[in-house]
Amino acid sequence: MLKPSEKTKDLKQSGIRAASIECAKIGGINLGQGVCDLPIPENIKREAAAAIEANKSLYSPCEGILELRQKIANKLAGFNNIKADPVTQILVTHGSTGAFVSAVNTLFNPGDEVILFEPFYGYHKNILALTNVNVSTVPLHPKDFSFDVKDIKKVITARTKGIIICTPCNPCGKVFSKEELLTIGKIAQEHNLYVITDEIYEYITYPGFEHISFASLENFAERTITISGFSKTYNMTGWRLGYVAGPADIIAKMALVQDLIYVCPVTPLQHAVIAAFDIADDYYQKMRDKYLVKRDLVVKTLRDIGCELAVPQGAYYIMADVSQLGFADDEQAASTILAKAKVATVPGRAFYADPAKGKNIIRLCYALEEDKIALAMQQLKAAKI
Repeated sequence: MLKPSEKTKDLKQSGIRAASIECAKIGGINLGQGVCDLPIPENIKREAAAAIEANKSLYSPCEGILELRQKIANKLAGFNNIKADPVTQILVTHGSTGAFVSAVNTLFNPGDEVILFEPFYGYHKNILALTNVNVSTVPLHPKDFSFDVKDIKKVITARTKGIIICTPCNPCGKVFSKEELLTIGKIAQEHNLYVITDEIYEYITYPGFEHISFASLENFAERTITISGFSKTYNMTGWRLGYVAGPADIIAKMALVQDLIYVCPVTPLQHAVIAAFDIADDYYQKMRDKYLVKRDLVVKTLRDIGCELAVPQGAYYIMADVSQLGFADDEQAASTILAKAKVATVPGRAFYADPAKGKNIIRLCYALEEDKIALAMQQLKAAKI
């Protein structure tokens, strides 16, 4: 009997995807997957239609169209305080995930080790595993999302080649502070490590917290791959458009990897998202304000039904400890909540190397329209979980 490759042997459907499938079966409210159903800004939609009508449908350069890269360079300089040459240091990618896939294949060899902060985004861990890169984890303390420097140092070995930072963080909402980033940077310099930062939620931070790009600090840019994209900010997760900035020699190799795997990002949509850079600044504040209202509603509801949690500092996810609600584990919690409240959540084990660490945890996403979030919270209360 023919068998698939060894590297796919341990691949399983993600807990996030599984939650979405089960939710769809019963017509529930999906607070599992990070899907935002808010409308795409009108000017971007108009440009998408215009690009299609103008038959802008051929392959773009594998690096992405130059005009878009120039706009990205301006945004990086103004918002992220990162200087990047649009010709040699910026790559438009097939989503931020495509950027991560290209980065991992460019930077690491099979058997290398990479550090992830835990809880982690499962796709980061699984993409590393698929490329036979080993993962070491550093715990974020659940009460305040802090970490212990000793925990980083004790997992570094001769085979350690990189550190992954997700800020603001999926799945827990942590925003890494300047002091924390400087600490990580010092360790990366001492051990000559690459740093990949996933900053896709960079515009979604809450009062008291500020997004800071790792590559904007000290001389960290020379070892950093900065990933971001359009999906979360402009409500277009299905468009699959991201981008990455980094050292020219690394970006050149990443472009070759992207060419092999994806050929190029979707051409007409690249032309469309150029319009994103014309959106007024108040768009971003209004977005943050709306997410803050939804965050506070979800926090209050979860605490009212008996969950313990740390309040998210950014992004639109929340991890809740359900250990006081009498469930055997996270999977029973998620399945019971779906059955009784018709609300999909993700079992916590999806975000930990050791499933036992997520035994009492579920993750919720509050990216949907405010009325859907309000209804989901009503159904959670009414279900008397």
